[in-house]
Amino acid sequence: MSSQTFAYFKSIIQRSKELNRREKEIILRRLEKKPLRRIGRKYKLTSERIRQIEKSALGKFLKKTCQLILID
Repeated sequence: MSSQTFAYFKSIIQRSKELNRREKEIILRRLEKKPLRRIGRKYKLTSERIRQIEKSALGKFLKKTCQLILID
């Protein structure tokens, strides 16, 4: 992923009102290719729980994006 593309995705995620701070940080760290285990250590959670949070957050983000596309 180019640095310009990464910066674009990062700004969209950071501005998202659907995601809480922890969800945003997890998604951003995963975009930076940080391992689940390392992210989990920061939050004192297992890598499996981090994966679940990431999946849920991406689902919320995708749902809202689809709603915005259909409304416009």
